[in-house]
Amino acid sequence: MFLLFILTIIFVVPLVNLPFIPLVRSYRGPWFSVESIPWYYHNALTYLVRYTVLEFLTPSPLNVLFFRMMGMKIGKGVLINSSNISDPCLIIMEDYVTIGGSAFLMAHYGMKGFLIIDKLHIKKGAMIGLGAKILGGVTIGQKATVLPNSAILPKT
Repeated sequence: MFLLFILTIIFVVPLVNLPFIPLVRSYRGPWFSVESIPWYYHNALTYLVRYTVLEFLTPSPLNVLFFRMMGMKIGKGVLINSSNISDPCLIIMEDYVTIGGSAFLMAHYGMKGFLIIDKLHIKKGAMIGLGAKILGGVTIGQKATVLPNSAILPKT
């Protein structure tokens, strides 16, 4: 029965999210505004799966499939060993990227009272270390290594 629940939530949530993916875009403004509603909705659905069943599926092809269906652009040979991912429709992972366990990837952050939503791009062959934290507005270069427990700040 639990397996049926897992499969249902993995496939139904992205279908419910589908109309909102094109509406989530880069944004800088107040936390509470009409422009931020699609982003809130998208993240709420992502967190619904993240905090219920995603830990049981990480790392596996179902984990990658879920993030793909939520709008994340994922290349071939990508290994995602973390469920701590927010804003999947704003994240791009090229081929052969490795995401270490418990790494945090989020395409949003708050600064000086504003919500800032910006794309996160991880280029081909990059490796993100265990527990690293990467925020929006960041591009990780080709074959770059982000050390474990490090933080990559916006606009770097």
